[in-house]
Formats: sequence, C-alpha cells, structure tokens
Amino acid sequence: MNFSATLNYYLELVDCSAKDLALASGVSEAAISRYRAGERIPDFDGKHISSLADGIANLSGGTLRYEDVHRKLMLAISGLSVDYETFIANLNALLVTAKISSSDLARLMSFDPSFVSRMLAGQRRPGDLRDFASNAAEMIAKRALTNGSTAAVRSLINADTQQTRCPDERLGDAILVWLSTNHAPLSSAIEGFLGRLDAFELSDFIRSIHFDEMQVPSVPVQLPTTKTYSGITEMKNCEIDFLKAVVLAKSSADVIMFSDMPLAEMASDPEFTKKWMYGMGLLLKRGLHLHIIHDTARPLGEMMLGLEGWIPMYMTGQVSPYYFDPPQTSNVFCHILKVGGTAAMSGEAIAGSQGEGRYVLTKKRDEVRYYRHRAQAMLKKARPLMRIWTERNSAKLAEFERTSCDGGTWRMIVSTLPIGSIPEDLLERMLIASGVSNADQKRIHEFVERRKASLQSLLEKGAVTFELPEYSKEEFETAPPTLDLAGMFYNNSISYTAEQYHEHLSSLRELVGSYDASKVRIDKTEPFRNIQIRIREGDFVVVSKNKDPHIHFLIEHPEMIAAFEQFSAPVIEDL
Repeated sequence: MNFSATLNYYLELVDCSAKDLALASGVSEAAISRYRAGERIPDFDGKHISSLADGIANLSGGTLRYEDVHRKLMLAISGLSVDYETFIANLNALLVTAKISSSDLARLMSFDPSFVSRMLAGQRRPGDLRDFASNAAEMIAKRALTNGSTAAVRSLINADTQQTRCPDERLGDAILVWLSTNHAPLSSAIEGFLGRLDAFELSDFIRSIHFDEMQVPSVPVQLPTTKTYSGITEMKNCEIDFLKAVVLAKSSADVIMFSDMPLAEMASDPEFTKKWMYGMGLLLKRGLHLHIIHDTARPLGEMMLGLEGWIPMYMTGQVSPYYFDPPQTSNVFCHILKVGGTAAMSGEAIAGSQGEGRYVLTKKRDEVRYYRHRAQAMLKKARPLMRIWTERNSAKLAEFERTSCDGGTWRMIVSTLPIGSIPEDLLERMLIASGVSNADQKRIHEFVERRKASLQSLLEKGAVTFELPEYSKEEFETAPPTLDLAGMFYNNSISYTAEQYHEHLSSLRELVGSYDASKVRIDKTEPFRNIQIRIREGDFVVVSKNKDPHIHFLIEHPEMIAAFEQFSAPVIEDL
C-alpha cells in the first residue's frame, strides 16, 4: 500500500477521525487530510512519521505497538516491501558481490561520497528510497556486466532459477526486485573472519593441537622417487605424501603451494583434515616459510570462510598469502602445484571430474627444479592477498606507517584510543604506575612521538573518522582497554582506568575537533576487543591484532577492501 492507503487503513482500524489523530499526534489536521488524500507524503527523515505512529498507537488503546506502526508507515513512504535495515544489508551484500565500492556507487549515481558511505552504514536515508533503489539497481547491473561479476550477482539474487530467469538486459529489474523484498540478508562476508581473529589466542591454539609436543620425525619415510596417483582418494594420499617428503627433507627452501581444486570433498574427510593440519604444523615447526596462492575466484563469503581456517597459520608469521587476478583462473581446468626443497606435487583435472584427475609426486632433482621454476613464475604473476608483519619484519611495518600518511579518507574502527593523541603527562603517569622500566619507557616515548607525527599528518592532509567502543564500568574493572602499543610489538599490557581513558578521550576529541573533515564516533554495539581496523578508502585495509601475538595484516585485495569499507556497526553516536 502507498502512504495514503496505509494511513487511512490505520484510521479505520482504530475508528478515529483526522481531528482525533491530530490531537493525539500533534500533527495538524490540515496536514493529515493532505496525507490521507495522497496530495503529500511526510519527509522520510521528518518528525511527522514518528508523531503519527505514536498517535495511532495511543488511540489503539494498546492493541497496536508504536514500532510496528512506525515501520509500516516508513515502508509505505519508501514504496518498498522491505524495512530499511534489511534494504541496507541487502544493498551492502550486493555491492560486495558486484565488486563495487561505496565511492564507485556514489560516482555512478552522482551522489556525495560521504552521504553514500553513511547511508550504507544505516546512518542516512535517501529522500526517495524507491527512486534510489531503482537507479542503484540499474547502475549495479551495468557495472556487473562490464567487470565480470554478472555470474556472482545472478547467483546472489537467484536470477537463474526457473521462476526468475531473466536476460542480461533485464538484470537491473531482477536486482530491484531482490532489493525490494523481505528475505534473510547475507551477513557481513568479513564478520566471521574478524570475529575469529578477534577471539584467536595463539597460545590456546598451540596447546589445543599440542604444537609444542610435535616432534619432526628423524626416521625417513620410504617414498618412491616418482609416483602417480589417480582419483580423489589418491589425491588426498598424494597431498599427505608431499607433506611427509618436505618435512623429512634437510632442505630449508621456502614451500610454494597453489590449488584451485574444489575442497568440499577433502574438507568433509575429518581423517584427511587431521593429517593435513598435522603435516602443515610440522612444516611450520621446522621453520619453513610457506607461499600460498589462494583461489579467490569464488563468492566473497565462501572465500572469507576459507581464509578463516588459515588464521592460525597466518599468526605464525611464516605464511605469505597471494591470489591471481580472475583472468588467470579457469572454470574448465583445475590444477595443483606444490613445491618444497626436494619434492614437488603436480596434478590437473577437468572441473567437476576430479575423480578422473591424475596427480604426480616426484623427488627427482631435475623435475623438482623444473616445478620450482614454474612455481616461482606463478608467484611473479600473483598479487599479495595480505602482507603480514610480525616482530621479525617490523622494519617493513615501520616503513609502511611512515609512507602511508599522505592524505585520503580514513576510517579507524579501533578497540582502544589512538596512542598518537595521548597527553604526555598522562602517558608518563601510566608508565610509572605500571612499573615500566626506564629503557622501555624511552622506547615507548619514541614510538608515541612517531605516532603523534603520523596522526597530525593524517588530520592535516585527509579526513579521519574514529569509531570507538563504549566501555562499561564493569569492563574497566574486569577487562579494561590498554595502551595502543601493538605497532611497536610491546608485549606487556598497560591498562587504562576509567578516569585515564576518559582523560585521553577528551584529548582526542579536542584534537580531532579542530579539523572539520574528521570526527569521533562511539560504537554502541558489542565491539571487537583485540583488533584495530584502519581503512583508507579505495586503497588498503590494515587489521592489527593487539595481543597473543602482535600481528598486522595489510590487505590490498579489491573485493576484500570493498567488503571492509561497507562493514559497519549499526548503532553509532557522533561525539
């Protein structure tokens, strides 16, 4: 129903006149008459909607809830049959699938980028939602046809079922229908990955898999120099034999791995999964560095789910992940190429017919050399999926921090206050109270000075939004926030008291308040507690783990960046 029909329906339902509703709501009788006649509709962001809903709920004598009436009136204005929160969730999922960033959407629709960014976070509404949805659907359809994401978009909106099959020229219509109907929206594609990273404790993981008890075998396993494997079961055996051969070899050469074989069959075999994880653990135990080329030619949600399983290995700092641009992949052939110091595994199959594929494990020196050259050539064509910095390569992190403060639009989703904004006397008091040694105090002061210079540069050259958690009194007593020292890999936690935290927060607000383009917001939802997320729109994302151990991920994969840009907590309050 449109707005006039919906309003008249409620007036009949509660058996009242326009005059009665005017008295109950505070909206003039003349305005209500125009709404009933369809001559006008209230503004989407105006007060009349809330007032009318409140008046109708009161006139119903308790039989109607304000929230339900308000939602129905809002839907009637929008012309959509989906509530706004669901619409935004659906739109975000669609943009990620179509590989369109918020800035891309703003440019395509000639909207202000900051308005679109806030709208996608659920903080703003377009004046005419139906018109916005229609235009967005057309723009997304056109972009999907040109950037190769049509198949993924069709899969998301079920555009190829018997009931909804449509040609490419009608894809915009199908997208609009999908956006405009109630259905269960996709959850954030990155939320699971971030949640797993936030909760991950390396020490607990090491204990759970008995990593410290792992012993690298010293007795060689007898494997033939060359062996051919056929079918899925033997492919699993080939994988395990390759790990055995590399673990038992004396070579310390890096290991390079690539596979775009479907993993469902292998992942569903718990015995194989257990052996494979143990073998990978032994590779890391030996101190070998792994270069993994991930198959990212999949829907983002599926890809991120797969990456979750790699978090424990990423956390060791011994894994470098890569990916190929989509044109490098094929939906006809599947390949495996894995090379260690003295062994190589190679195989291929037709997609969907892995049971008929063949896989070869070889330890012949000339063949291993050939496959290593081939694997190294693959690495040259691959792009870094993430750059991972630990204390061992902290100089690279410091260089990145030094060179990345040259402007741009930044979003900082942080679990503690930026150390570059802390007052000098507060820092001094906290260090002394925590019993920090003089040597460490000197290191911390030097680090803070560098961060102050970086923060000043960001605020002067760009636009920065800080999104901070709201800590309760109980949390300050049981799990207080700590100083942001992950960037210097300081291993001891220095906790704030509630008074110290709010003193630092006041300093941040004062600093940011002197720059019109920057702001501080408070996240009213349950925030992450152990990670910091820094996003420079359209360029990169840095995810930092605060503890156990300190580790930093620089993400440059375009689809992942778009997902992070559209990831947000739904309730945010500007300070």
